[in-house]
Amino acid sequence: MSDEKQAAGAHTESQSEDAPAILATSSLAARFEHRQHTLTKMEAIKENKWPLLWCLYMFFLCITWGFDGMAGGIVVSITEFRKDFGTPYEGDYVVGAIWQLGFQAATIFSLTFGAFVSGLAINRYGRQPVILAAFLLSIAGAFLQFFSRNLTEFVGGKILTGLPMGAFTTAAPPYASEMAPLSIRGSVAAGMNFSIVLGQLIGYGVMREASKYADARAYKVLFATQWGFAAVALAFLPFFPESPYWLVAHGRADKARKNLEKLHDSSYDYDGHMAEIQESLARQNQESDARGSYAECFSKEARTRTLVAAGMFFIQNACGPAWVVGYMSYYLQLAGMSAAVSFDTTVGLAGLMVVGNVVGWFLVDYLGRRGTALYGSGLLTVTLFLIGASSLIKTQGAVWAQVVFMAIWSFSYQATLGAVAWPIATEAATSRLRAPTQAIAIIVNGLSTSIWALSLPYAINPDQGNLGGKIAFIFGATLGVCCVFIFFMVPETKNRTYIEIDELWSRGVPPRKFKTTTLVTLSDDSEAKVADVEVEHRN
Repeated sequence: MSDEKQAAGAHTESQSEDAPAILATSSLAARFEHRQHTLTKMEAIKENKWPLLWCLYMFFLCITWGFDGMAGGIVVSITEFRKDFGTPYEGDYVVGAIWQLGFQAATIFSLTFGAFVSGLAINRYGRQPVILAAFLLSIAGAFLQFFSRNLTEFVGGKILTGLPMGAFTTAAPPYASEMAPLSIRGSVAAGMNFSIVLGQLIGYGVMREASKYADARAYKVLFATQWGFAAVALAFLPFFPESPYWLVAHGRADKARKNLEKLHDSSYDYDGHMAEIQESLARQNQESDARGSYAECFSKEARTRTLVAAGMFFIQNACGPAWVVGYMSYYLQLAGMSAAVSFDTTVGLAGLMVVGNVVGWFLVDYLGRRGTALYGSGLLTVTLFLIGASSLIKTQGAVWAQVVFMAIWSFSYQATLGAVAWPIATEAATSRLRAPTQAIAIIVNGLSTSIWALSLPYAINPDQGNLGGKIAFIFGATLGVCCVFIFFMVPETKNRTYIEIDELWSRGVPPRKFKTTTLVTLSDDSEAKVADVEVEHRN
């Protein structure tokens, strides 16, 4: 065996920081990976138009998530809902605080449970039956909310709609990450957050139009619209192609190849793609046990990768979205706006957040995953401290300063941490553990959301903690600590194939040095370098 072949075979040995690492792989897989590295974005879109259309289908699931979650929470602000379900209070109607807390808890904990069950079910049965079950639950939940006669029934409906929300965000991101070509994989994964925000914006628009009704239709229209989302999704579901990664991992390689043939034209490198998938799965003996478990996500080999995925979804909440978005209207009214105008301005803010997320599509590729997360968290930390400092000044101008900084925060959050957490989470996991790892990330997100949802009213309200805008100091300090986590723990996976990502983790390369580590791919076809694949990431 030649020296070069020996180096190719020893791909688990540590490398010096200056020497390129040798990645040995089959010639078919290496050829496919080389082409992935050389495709431009437009070439990748043209070659993968059908897989990307199915990624859009997954976007639709996340739009449904955003709409369903918003619809069940915002109804309390609708006068007709309070009349039907609340109690009289000083010439108006109110829904008790304990019930409002119950609404939030029902959604958060059912979402978390839905994510947990979906992670198991997807590994065992695939995504299609899980999506079907999720939409059937969504239909039932919307039905119960639409026809509910008391708050107990309404909470039951929220529980039923919360379960599929966990399923949608567990199924969609890993699928899109596996189907999207390398050059636009990050942007596609970041689009998940865009879809959620877009769903929320659609919900605000529907509510605005329904507000003209002076009866129960003012809020029931929101729940009826959920049936429309389900009808569209179910109409396309019979044609849904399962990810080739999932099929190969479950011993259905023939079906995986048939799906590739349906999704691409005859010039596509089917053999290379299949070889790349099989190589990726075989590197950790994954084909011998296709059903990755939650326990395995915490094994010595996978726990750091699980921590990265879950950590990014924790950081999403630790920087204050529940406070900034939830209390923007309140601060606008403090600044002198009427309730109606403040609501319209909040809708405009939601539109600004959608634009911010579109910007995030480009940042995850321009700055990379690590750069977007690190620079974004730094910017948001500074903005939060500015909000807190403004709250210490007791003037009307200072209130407006808080509003402006909140708007800056909202745009920056969606362009950075809001967008980049999704590609980081899906790319951190191994191919077999992608579904359970994503489920764990969603569970962490749900639990951290519940902490802030339960504690914010007590921290903010004048009759309790009375922190007001000073709570921004708490979020800013928390995010400052998270910046340290991002610096040491979040790797740069931009332009890395899954085989390359697995290799870097298996070599024990520090995450912060992924970007500067060179991988030279050698094939097992004699001693030739396949297509001179030398992937070098510049600082």
